Amino acid sequence: MDGDGNLDALVGVIKKTRFHQEEGRRIFIFKRVDGKIRPLWLGSRLGATLVDFYFINGCVRALETDGKGKHGVAEYRWNDFGMTFQRCLIKNTDLKTASKYYEL
Repeated sequence: MDGDGNLDALVGVIKKTRFHQEEGRRIFIFKRVDGKIRPLWLGSRLGATLVDFYFINGCVRALETDGKGKHGVAEYRWNDFGMTFQRCLIKNTDLKTASKYYEL
């Protein structure tokens, strides 16, 4: 994830964080340091509300929603301490259309 050549783990969780007290879907990233698992990023959120995600070509591809029926797909890349928006594949559409852009 962070480009150091070591395998990292991306985990989807549903929970509150220190800075966002509402429960939600989030991405936590862990790495191995000296044989122990350590957090790399305990994500508060990406862009919109996370529905699902996967890792592809060095990016996190996220299926997101605005909570009002509109969906989108965006990609994020690691940037020193967190995820940075890379590009939008589609936005402000229905779930069925967004899912086409989300799939591999």
